[in-house]
Amino acid sequence: MKNQKYQDLNNVWRKTDQYILPEVNPVQTQAKYDIYPSFKLEENLIYSGFESLAETLIKNKVVVIDGYIGVLYDQFSHELEESFKNRAIKTSWKSTSDFLKPADTIEKMVSHFTGGNDPLFGKRTSMNLEDLFDLDLLKKLKPDPSADLNLIIGPGASIAGWDGLLVYLDLPKNEIQFRSRAGIIANLGGIKPSEPKDMYKRFYFVDWIVLNKHKRSILNRVDLIADTTRPECPVWMTGDLLSKSLSVMSHNVFRVRPWFEPGAWGGTWIKEHIDGLNKDVVNYAWSFELITPENGLLFESSGKMLEVSFDCLMYQEAKEVLGDSYSRFGTDFPIRFDFLDTFN
Repeated sequence: MKNQKYQDLNNVWRKTDQYILPEVNPVQTQAKYDIYPSFKLEENLIYSGFESLAETLIKNKVVVIDGYIGVLYDQFSHELEESFKNRAIKTSWKSTSDFLKPADTIEKMVSHFTGGNDPLFGKRTSMNLEDLFDLDLLKKLKPDPSADLNLIIGPGASIAGWDGLLVYLDLPKNEIQFRSRAGIIANLGGIKPSEPKDMYKRFYFVDWIVLNKHKRSILNRVDLIADTTRPECPVWMTGDLLSKSLSVMSHNVFRVRPWFEPGAWGGTWIKEHIDGLNKDVVNYAWSFELITPENGLLFESSGKMLEVSFDCLMYQEAKEVLGDSYSRFGTDFPIRFDFLDTFN
């Protein structure tokens, strides 16, 4: 699917009946229940599209594009490259995927944590993201001095140690699951997708753990953060704005963005009473109100919305969020809650 246009991917790159997060908040009035609860920023601080992003990136000689699992990195780099070509910018691209250890080696490394054939049991890995790479090769990699713009892209890009603008590509974890169900993404270091349940188990016990530790280690250095929920139109803002906004948020009441799923016991109340959801579904069994690590946080500026993982708030402001409980739970939010619809 590399370099394939997004209009050709319509409904192929995510498998779900749930509407994708729109670029602009469609809720103009205060609804009884807001499915897009956002933290309001000043005007014109959230940007969208590859053209605006490219215009910012070309001001630099070196750009490091790090990010999370599930991001369609090939498509992202292709669209950016088209914008660079339109500006006659000579680029040199490197991908972190070329420096991962062989897939079978990684599989052996993580098997200790994934619980074998047991459908549920596993252990949170003690590994780090660096363990999955051939570090000698990755750290020997240098920018091309003949290029106008050097870019390294992929999970762990900052491990290469390049001195340049640091961009982080984020993706909500519910969208990661929708993409895994569609079979277009693989686990970290994997060659091809596996069954969605197996992929989720690996995400939960290994991939998300190592990527979260990595994200926490670089979050305060991120220059730009982008929400890649809609592959054809990333939405982004500065890392400085994210940091300041998280600080303000940690001293206020806030909500995460809820998401909804059908299930065996699903009822009719959510379908009938919550506006903005797809009504053409069998049922809604779950309303996930704050399930970490899955739920995310929405920021809004001039109507444009950007989602980051809830982890970002905890990695920066856990002491403010948890207060006296911080010494016990650290950056792990200790409460999970959701609503179950069993009506009728």
